[in-house]
Amino acid sequence: MVYSKCPACGCEQFYVKDPDDEYEIYEFECRDGEVCFDKGLSADDCPEVSDDMEVFCNVCAWHDKFHKLK
Repeated sequence: MVYSKCPACGCEQFYVKDPDDEYEIYEFECRDGEVCFDKGLSADDCPEVSDDMEVFCNVCAWHDKFHKLK
């Protein structure tokens, strides 16, 4: 299994912001190009992450479109 890493710091944990509430975030890992949200989240509660959605590193200030991460 290949984990995507932050191009700036190498972290494997990322998050996206809720499109309806910019203060609500959803943490995930990217395994083999697939978004894997934290186990405590229901799939129905998580937003769909598209290639042009902004993603953020959990550790440093890096952020870019999801397709840059894959």
